[in-house]
Amino acid sequence: MTLKEKQELLQLLEAKEQIRLANERKNTIYEMLDRFKGRYVVLMGGSGSGKSYAVADKIIDRARIEPKARILGVRAERTQVSESQYPLLWSRTQFTTGWNTNKAKGSEKVYSKKGGEILFSGLDDVTKLKSIFDITSVWVEEADQVQETDIAELDRRLRGYTGLMQIYFTLNPVSSLSYIKRKFFDDRKKEYTIKEDGAAVKKIFDRTITLRGVRPFEDFPCYKDTIVSDDMLSRTLDVWSEEKKQWTTELYYNTLIIHSTYLDNKFIDDDYYKVMERLKIDDIDEYNIYALGLWGIMGGTYFDKGNVSRRIQDAPIPIKTGYFDYAYESHEILDDTIKWVDDTDGYIKLFELPKKNYPYVLGGDTAGEGSDYNTGCLTDNTTGIDVASVKINYDEDLYARQMYCLGKYYGELSECRNNALIGLEVNFSTHPTKELERLRYNNLYVREQAPDAFTGVLTKKFGFRTTGTAGGGGTRPTILGMLRTIVREEPHKIKDIDTLNEMTTFVKNEKGKPCAANGYHDDMIMARAINCYISDQQVRTVKHIQRFSLAKLPKDLQEDYLGATKDGKAYLKSKWTKIGLFD
Repeated sequence: MTLKEKQELLQLLEAKEQIRLANERKNTIYEMLDRFKGRYVVLMGGSGSGKSYAVADKIIDRARIEPKARILGVRAERTQVSESQYPLLWSRTQFTTGWNTNKAKGSEKVYSKKGGEILFSGLDDVTKLKSIFDITSVWVEEADQVQETDIAELDRRLRGYTGLMQIYFTLNPVSSLSYIKRKFFDDRKKEYTIKEDGAAVKKIFDRTITLRGVRPFEDFPCYKDTIVSDDMLSRTLDVWSEEKKQWTTELYYNTLIIHSTYLDNKFIDDDYYKVMERLKIDDIDEYNIYALGLWGIMGGTYFDKGNVSRRIQDAPIPIKTGYFDYAYESHEILDDTIKWVDDTDGYIKLFELPKKNYPYVLGGDTAGEGSDYNTGCLTDNTTGIDVASVKINYDEDLYARQMYCLGKYYGELSECRNNALIGLEVNFSTHPTKELERLRYNNLYVREQAPDAFTGVLTKKFGFRTTGTAGGGGTRPTILGMLRTIVREEPHKIKDIDTLNEMTTFVKNEKGKPCAANGYHDDMIMARAINCYISDQQVRTVKHIQRFSLAKLPKDLQEDYLGATKDGKAYLKSKWTKIGLFD
């Protein structure tokens, strides 16, 4: 073996050893970090989950391997960088070779012999931040403490580099009012203009991969049971860039979110476990945030925050997610063609399937002032428990048709008590309700009966109108009060996670009026509240099944039945059942 071959072999063995040591010091839940190539990486969850160490190791590896890497570490304040972020990154260099051993005194910089650098700045240190240029990636530690405008500026500065450009966010979910929750969790589905069969079309996509560890979290799949292939990560999408005025080819998945807790950290000792478990007794709010990694509910929320928080932990996963397909001919839906379509990106969630002879109620809130979504909440009217939910930002007529199908599905198509009672909010638009009328849906909520001004004949007015004045009164405080009582006394009835998440940001404003916090929505809350109010117009009992009994009929009718043909007998049974001759 030549000297050159020996050197190459030693280098290969050293590289393998580096990989082995790197794997030994990493938690398996963060394995995806090494394969994900999209722009945004969000690691959130409880304390002691190892998320900061995972990002630190990722950055260390990149700076060691990429000669042109200039990775910026930031926190809200300059002193925080000196106290935590810089020392952590410097300490992780001991696990790999190839680092310049001169600890950059005063300048706080970590750099490799190959030329890759890790620089640091507080976002309050404007002068230093402006002097940093050609940044290739950014790590924002305690991201919930940073202003959204600062993140937008850092995002704009990441451009021009041909290698991997990523922004890493690490945080504890201290407040459900954080812009991080809105940006990466609540508004994951966005509309893009894409190429499809050579034409430009607008479609809604969720370009986020969501993974979780041991603890359940929202609608995240469990990491250990989820296989994410390299082909899936490499999938691309042609997207129109309004800024560049041109088509760009992007990775389909541009965001990775990993939720983790101390239970996912193999390096946690027994004492730390005990500290986390003790929080459950000492402070349930801190336990939910720092142990379980659940979104914190801060301040004076309108709904019982303890019950909401616990319900978020225990909220069931829908048994089906998807939408309804149907044939639409001559401006009508053909009922016998209505069918459910499973789709993980669908806008309808089912928690229970329709039950024969049961009555259902479907309340809905339409997009309007301060609302982005047309929503719906369907409940079993014998129990008041959530059965299905709708959250859709399609056109109003398409929304109405999905509500029509849902009402029929939990109605005559499944032999339920009757078609689900539907009541949609009509404050800002009556179009969805009028569309249901046009489709001849036969069980719509009637808000009032008023005499016609000319004929004096009572007229039906369909749909739910939210009313109220600045001084109070009206239906809005009433329906919210009804829902508030359910959350306080029977929280198990609320199953929809979007509704529960909205409750964490539903507060009383400075005038005492309950409303969504600035920048947040109440679409699902209002649909659920409307459902509470309109349910009195639907029966609350399971239909008693009438059974044919020849012995219960008068003698002359028995003779008529016995002398009838097969078809005649079927007709007579149907006729006598309808008029209640027997039960």
